[in-house]
Amino acid sequence: MIIFTLLLFVAPVNECQAQRNATRSFEKEVFGKTRKGKIADDKTMARGAAAKAMKEQARKEARRDKEDEKQLKALRKQHFENQSASTQERMLNNQKNTEERYKAKKQKIRKEQSKPELKKTKQPKQQKVKSKSKAKTKDPKKQPKLKQHKIKKY
Repeated sequence: MIIFTLLLFVAPVNECQAQRNATRSFEKEVFGKTRKGKIADDKTMARGAAAKAMKEQARKEARRDKEDEKQLKALRKQHFENQSASTQERMLNNQKNTEERYKAKKQKIRKEQSKPELKKTKQPKQQKVKSKSKAKTKDPKKQPKLKQHKIKKY
């Protein structure tokens, strides 16, 4: 009996590996794979001819987008050149003013995000009771009521 208890404390306790292997072999038999495989994403690419067609379609779309951007730029330039000198100046000034307003708005938003103002509701301070006799004489109806937020019903 003493030898048995010594062996319990001295001998290292090993985990049962048979159980793990059994679940893996069961998964392999049933599903053809174990769980250690890669998890499928939503962005899984197709293979073969389908993948080739998708890549070609993406290239054509990118080419069309570039051409559209070039045409739009040329159209804007032509429209600007057709205007009189005073109108061109006004257009440039409007563009500068818009950029300045946009920058100011961005900076304001950035400041608000970096330092949010947390408004805490102020609760009335409780009055300190110095003696037991005063606590008994105070009327609970005369104490200030706590403000509660109104709940909107939809």
